[in-house]
Amino acid sequence: MEKEKRICFRSRDIELMLFLSEYGVITNENVKLLYESEYYYKNRLASLAKGDMIERIYGKVILGVKGKRFLNKVGFGYRNINRDENYKKRMERISNIACKFKSCGWFFEPSWKCNINTYTKRGNRFIGIVSRRERNFGEDIEEFNKTAYLVYFLHKDITARELKYIDKEIDRNRGDFRGLIVFTENEEYLYKPKFEKIQYKESYIIPYDNNAWKVFKVIQDETFMDEKVYGVFGDKLVSLEDKSYFENYYIKEDNIYTYIYYMPFANFYLMDYINFQATDKLMQGTKAKVVCLENCIEYVRKFLDEKVEVICITTE
Repeated sequence: MEKEKRICFRSRDIELMLFLSEYGVITNENVKLLYESEYYYKNRLASLAKGDMIERIYGKVILGVKGKRFLNKVGFGYRNINRDENYKKRMERISNIACKFKSCGWFFEPSWKCNINTYTKRGNRFIGIVSRRERNFGEDIEEFNKTAYLVYFLHKDITARELKYIDKEIDRNRGDFRGLIVFTENEEYLYKPKFEKIQYKESYIIPYDNNAWKVFKVIQDETFMDEKVYGVFGDKLVSLEDKSYFENYYIKEDNIYTYIYYMPFANFYLMDYINFQATDKLMQGTKAKVVCLENCIEYVRKFLDEKVEVICITTE
């Protein structure tokens, strides 16, 4: 009888097993991020697969028979992924987003763990919440949510009915969260958001591709965009922090007020306001300038009125 292969777990192996217990699946690309290694992760996956702790299927990793047994034994259990294709795709997207946020230094909590009291008969539509920091033990959930962003995913086959439910959910939660992050596979939603009630201080609609993550990595430092703006305008800036809902800074020159806004991602609700400020007769005597990162210059320039000056900066 063949002797059962024993697995000597490393700390990253445990981390991988716990991730799989929560999300059920992870791509090979994201395993590399989890192990923070270009090559070492391959040896670990080979060893775990040989011991039936994991299975490797078409570029993805799932729990193996002994992996499930191990998680049950240590009291963590695991999430069953049923055979419904839509559900499987949803879990793969959430797994990808969760892992990428973690690699950028952000804290991500999936929807099934979130304590949000607006659950309806049709279910909540968000996929989770994300924050620049982890929630402290015993911290009031409502206070933590003030630092967090609701996260949505618009897949390419999403229906008008689903968008309507999401719009209502966004409206219900608008006073409880700092911002809104919407990933989309469909470019249509980048230019023409289907939501009427995005009334958050920060609301970003982002293409679902790898370009977004380098931005999340640099803005994990909350002062990054402020420092970039100071690098452009220097000591002329006057801060409007805690004094204005939208404006970040202003400059006064020859009795003309120029309001300065910044965007790491395209913020369509904010751009509506900037266009109003730039074109409305009641706002004569003021100007607007937008400092944005290069990843969203295409959307910002297309959506903003030509009177608004756009300054493009890099993530470096």
